[in-house]
Amino acid sequence: MGKRDRFAKIRELPAPREVYTVWVETNEAAVAFIEAVLLWEDHIANVRREFRKIGNHTWFKMYVTPGCLERVLGMLQRLKPFVYIGSVQVEGP
Repeated sequence: MGKRDRFAKIRELPAPREVYTVWVETNEAAVAFIEAVLLWEDHIANVRREFRKIGNHTWFKMYVTPGCLERVLGMLQRLKPFVYIGSVQVEGP
């Protein structure tokens, strides 16, 4: 009996598309609110507690699912009246 490749079908699948990394200038209190809103929309983004400080600005990291970037950017824009969201930087795949 020959050895069978259990993962042959998986290897035939195309490679997954890369996610976008989005850095949002905001504060820690706003991150919780942003995360709650984005979690309401299934699987479009993963808000991280990872951040970087540049001068007086704090940038929080977010991973955005391929095909959902415009939707997430639109949601961030609509959240601005409710929580502090400054600049947004997108690092593409």
